[in-house]
Amino acid sequence: MNQMPMTPMGVGKLLDKSFNVYRQHFGAYFFLALIWFGPFLLLQQLLLVDLSSVPLLMQDTEGLEFWESMGEKFGGQEEMVTQNVGLLLLYVFLVAPLTMVVAYPQLIAGATLLTKSVWEQQTVDLKAALKGALGRFWPLVGSTLVYGLLILAVTFGFALVFLVIGFLFVMATGNSIDTFFDSGSEFNPFLFIIVFLFGYILFLIGMLLVPGYFLLRWSFYLPLVLFEKGGVGIGKSWHLTKGNFWRLFAIFIVLSLLYSIFSGGIQVAIMGILGTSIISQIIMVVLSCLLMPWIAIVYALAYFDLRVRKDGTDLQELMNRQLEQAADRPSTQEPGAAHE
Repeated sequence: MNQMPMTPMGVGKLLDKSFNVYRQHFGAYFFLALIWFGPFLLLQQLLLVDLSSVPLLMQDTEGLEFWESMGEKFGGQEEMVTQNVGLLLLYVFLVAPLTMVVAYPQLIAGATLLTKSVWEQQTVDLKAALKGALGRFWPLVGSTLVYGLLILAVTFGFALVFLVIGFLFVMATGNSIDTFFDSGSEFNPFLFIIVFLFGYILFLIGMLLVPGYFLLRWSFYLPLVLFEKGGVGIGKSWHLTKGNFWRLFAIFIVLSLLYSIFSGGIQVAIMGILGTSIISQIIMVVLSCLLMPWIAIVYALAYFDLRVRKDGTDLQELMNRQLEQAADRPSTQEPGAAHE
């Protein structure tokens, strides 16, 4: 194996490497996303958008002032959502779950195989990556279902505990929400708003750190299932990410910010020019297929970085044990044994 030497990477180096990998092998990663996510995203638009109320090329705002025109284009998004309950239910209970348990793991697995080829300085073969990911189709689907259920359980449990604590706090003060607005109460609406905002901020921080902690610690189950051919990978991911939470958390925060800036900025530009037209929806689908591979590359590089760190830690621990055993051995030998 002609494997490229790899040392542990910081957040900046990892992101920089992800840009280089995507730039050098753009076609393979983009077509991978287009194959798996393109059809699901188009189907999502067909189910959620009322095509009869959406123009084909460009939203007509002729005769309006600039700011009125922009307001009309962005305000038209509410009108384009379909009112067909059947289509909405079909999306919620069929298309969205299939996207998460089929398209998502296949994209991540395929991107991980492509990134592995880059890491090992081998030929990047999209067909081989697709075949390798499909070869583990059902284990990837099953492990993704388990992961999703675990995250839902942790999130629901945290939200429930937070609500119980909030309820107990209100009860401990001898008040209820109604008393905050009662003119005869010692509490006033301004105090209620302050308490509510403080609680809401605490809730968001708690959601980010508590369910987020488990989400990150378990999140590398996919490459483990892909490569190691056993189990759902949740426990192995927990072991692999031990001692790396804050670094992974920093990667997640930076990645989220960059993704929001890129996708949000381009979407605003598209909406400002084309409004809520069919062509703008197609462009946004293509945009999603452009950005998703980069996220998958960052994920794959983070996994390989964790492997390097873990293998280095295991090797160091092995060497330390051998040194300790070597240091203890002379003291356990009988006097004069070395001279016999």
